[in-house]
Amino acid sequence: MASATFTESRMAPGVRDAFNECHEDKTSDSPHTLANGRLFNSSGVWWWQDAGLRSLNLRLLAVFISPLMIGYDGTLIGSLLTMPHWYQDLGVSPKDGSLIGLMGAGYSFGAMIAFPLSSWIADTCGRRVMIMLGDVIMIAAVIGQIFCFDARLYVLTRFILGIGSMFVIASCPVLLTELAHPRQRSFLVGGYASLFFVGSVIAAWVSFGSLHIRGQWSWRISTLLQLFPPVIQLPFILVVPESPRWLVSHNRHNEAKDILIKYHANSQPDDELVIVQYAEICQAIELDHQSQSASWMSWLRGPGNRRRLLLVVFCTIFGSWSGNGIITFYFSLALKQVGITEPAQQTGINGGLQIFNLLIALLGASLVDRLGRRVLFLSSGVIMLLAMVGFTVATEQFTQEARSASGKSLVAMVFLFQFGSDIGFTPLTPLYTAEICPYHLRAKAMALHYLLMYAFGAAGQYANPVALQTMGWRYYLVYVGILVFEVVFTYFLFPETKGHTIEEISYIFHE
Repeated sequence: MASATFTESRMAPGVRDAFNECHEDKTSDSPHTLANGRLFNSSGVWWWQDAGLRSLNLRLLAVFISPLMIGYDGTLIGSLLTMPHWYQDLGVSPKDGSLIGLMGAGYSFGAMIAFPLSSWIADTCGRRVMIMLGDVIMIAAVIGQIFCFDARLYVLTRFILGIGSMFVIASCPVLLTELAHPRQRSFLVGGYASLFFVGSVIAAWVSFGSLHIRGQWSWRISTLLQLFPPVIQLPFILVVPESPRWLVSHNRHNEAKDILIKYHANSQPDDELVIVQYAEICQAIELDHQSQSASWMSWLRGPGNRRRLLLVVFCTIFGSWSGNGIITFYFSLALKQVGITEPAQQTGINGGLQIFNLLIALLGASLVDRLGRRVLFLSSGVIMLLAMVGFTVATEQFTQEARSASGKSLVAMVFLFQFGSDIGFTPLTPLYTAEICPYHLRAKAMALHYLLMYAFGAAGQYANPVALQTMGWRYYLVYVGILVFEVVFTYFLFPETKGHTIEEISYIFHE
C-alpha cells in the first residue's frame, strides 16, 4: 500500500477538518494511517500491480493517441512538399510560395479561431465531449483532404482540421491532469507531451516509403493514415471516466467521488487520500463558484491570476520561441558537408533524431517529481543557451568556409540543443500550464497555450527565412538573447509545484 504527503498548515479549514477526521481516534502505529501528515492510500506502489490504477491507466491510453495525431500532421505537411504528384493533383506551382504557405498555415489558423470556443465546450459539456467532437471534425477534414483535387479546397480542409485538433489537444492534458492519481500526474502528463515525436517519426517514414509509389496515391496514402488516430480514439474515449473536477462543478458529486474511490483507492470508500482529495476539490470549486470568476477577464482579477497568466504566456514562448525551428535551418547542409548526401541516409538521421527526442523527453518526464519543475526548466534553458552559442559560432565558421569540422560541430549542436529542449520544456510545458491554474481557468489556460503556440509557430514560418536571408548567422544571436532572458525569468518567477496536489498549488500563489 502507498501513502501521500499533505502539509496540514497549507490546508484550508474544510480540508483540514477532513484530514483530522481521517486521523481521529487512530494511533500513530495504526495500519490505516501514517504519522507526520501522511495519508494512507489503498492503491499499490506499482500501478501495474494495482487493479484500480491498472484499469485507469489502460483507459487513459485513449487520451495518449492525441499527441500522435499532432506530431504526425506536423511532419506530414513538410513531407508532402517533396512529392511532385501533390503539386500536380492540387494544381499548385512549387514556385507559388504564398499559396503553399497558406496551405501549411491553414491548420494553425483553424486552431487559433477555435481556441475561445474550445474552453467553453470543455467547461460546459465536459472534457470527453470536446475530445469526441474534435475527433469527428478531424475525421471529416481528413476525408476531405484524401479526395481533394483543388488547392483552395485543400486549404479549407486544413483549416477545419485545425479546429478539430484544437478541441482535442486543449482538452486531453486537462483530462489527464484532473484524472491521474496524484503520484502519477507528472509522469503521465509529461509523457503525453513526449509522444508528439512518435507521430513525427511515423509520418517521416511513411512519407519516405510513399515516395516509391507512382501516381496520386504517393501522397494520398500518407494523408489517409491521418484517419487512424481519431477513428481509434473516438470509441475508446467513451471508456475514459469524466474529470471528477468537472463532475463536482456540475453538482454530480456522487459520480465524482465514485471515480476517485474506484480508481485512486481500489473501491475503498474510507481511503484517507480520497477523503482529503475530494474535500479539496469540493472546496476549491465552491470558491470558484462563489467568486463568479469563470470569464476570460478572470486572468486579470487578483495578483495570483495575473501571475498565472504571465507564467502561461512565457512558458509557451519559451517552449516555442527558443530556437527549436531555426536551429535546423543549416542541418541538411551540414549533413551534406560531412558526407551524408543520400536522401535515405538523411532520412535515417532525421528519424534517429526524432527517436532521440522521444527518449530524452520520456527521461525528462520521469525526472519531474524527482528533481522538481524548476531544476528541469533551468537545466533545459542553460543547455539550450550553451548549444545556441556553440551553434552560432559553428554557423559563422560554416558560412565563411564550408569545412567538414564545422559541419560536424553543427550536427553535434543540434543534438545538444534538442537534448536541452526535450529534457525540460517538452514534458513540462503542458503539465505546468495545467497544474498552476485553478479549475475555472484550467481549460482556458490550455486553449491559450495552444493558441500562442500556433501563433508563434506561424510567425516563425514567415519571419525566420526573411531574417536569415537578411542577417545571416547573426540572427542566431537574437535567440541567444532570448535564452539568457529565459533562464533569468525562470529562476526568479517560476515557482516549484513538486509534491502538491493541483488544489494545493493555489497556496503557492497566496490564495
